[in-house]
Amino acid sequence: MQSLVSEDPPLRSSRRHLLFGIGASAVTAAVSPNLGAIPFLRVASPNAEGALDGPIHLDRNENPYGPSDLAIAAIRDSLGAANRYSDDAGALRAKIARFHKVDPEQVVLGCGSSEVLQMAAEAFLSPGKKLVMATPSYPLLASYARAKGIEVVKIPLTSAFTHDLQGMLARSDSSTGLIYICNPNDPTGNVTVRDEIEEFLGRLPSNIPVIIDEAYHEYVNPSTAYASFIDRPIHDGRTIVTRTFSKVYGLAGLRIGYGVAPAEMARRLAPFRLQPENTLAIKAAMAALDDQDHVRRSVQRNADQRQEFWNKANVRMVNVTESLANFVLVHLDLPSDQLVAHFSKNNILVAHDVGMDGFVRVSIGRPDELDAFWRVWDMLPHHFMHK
Repeated sequence: MQSLVSEDPPLRSSRRHLLFGIGASAVTAAVSPNLGAIPFLRVASPNAEGALDGPIHLDRNENPYGPSDLAIAAIRDSLGAANRYSDDAGALRAKIARFHKVDPEQVVLGCGSSEVLQMAAEAFLSPGKKLVMATPSYPLLASYARAKGIEVVKIPLTSAFTHDLQGMLARSDSSTGLIYICNPNDPTGNVTVRDEIEEFLGRLPSNIPVIIDEAYHEYVNPSTAYASFIDRPIHDGRTIVTRTFSKVYGLAGLRIGYGVAPAEMARRLAPFRLQPENTLAIKAAMAALDDQDHVRRSVQRNADQRQEFWNKANVRMVNVTESLANFVLVHLDLPSDQLVAHFSKNNILVAHDVGMDGFVRVSIGRPDELDAFWRVWDMLPHHFMHK
């Protein structure tokens, strides 16, 4: 398959999406009257003139509507025990296991799913082994590998922004210690077809562990093209699926995540757990799992604002990726460092170190934050916008 750099990427620029988005937003407002009740946790708040005091973080893929009321109540109720190490890690593992209909022995907790990735690097990437992954993709596991002196083999995404599984298979051999698949992928926001991943796993040597990172799973509607490897397991003995409470659950600041794997694989990860998760994070995560209504509302708000972002991009003839997550890639007609500096000067932060020249990643924020984004965009010098 062709690499990402060989063809123009699949970008959204058709004006037909504009009318669709307006209609979809109207329908959503009619059938979802409670969406406006989601509390705002403001990093940037309106000042006396109604403008937002910054910085506005559109660089971290957070849930801008914050955690659920249940999670906030659990945090408040647990503050008095903040001087104690938590005894509830086992209870959270059991709750996650019930939620996913797996055995507690299959659940591995971490301080964010990032720690589970680090545990996998420690467990499977020894001297002489290599990590195989896509590029561009979430870079943290590659950073862990390089810190250990491990070779990282990066296979460019296809021109459709999917994992080049054939290319990854071709570079996988007896020296491969670990394979990483981020699905939905960060920073592109798209998915690699489930059946293709299954076929890939079937052809891959059975002794090579595979991480499937599903940090943005909740934002994607299940379909024939996409289904979670937790929700629809294939009983492959070497897969580790990671999830996080940092994204749709709105608990990024508390650092709590987990992995689900076959029990033997989970046992291989467990010795590399660095430290217990904190008391407030565990209590908040347990409460968050009980509030799936908050998850659904957050997902709907994200879909509405993502559509509105596309609408405004289309009006300006700005090319944006067809993301299924809570962020998009914006294709630039000017050097990315100049755009980032322009936005930073105006108190808006976007992600530019995404492994792709000429792109920035923009998180889908609240309506007021995205309005501010487009106001600052429209302040760009004319010659940059019409090269």
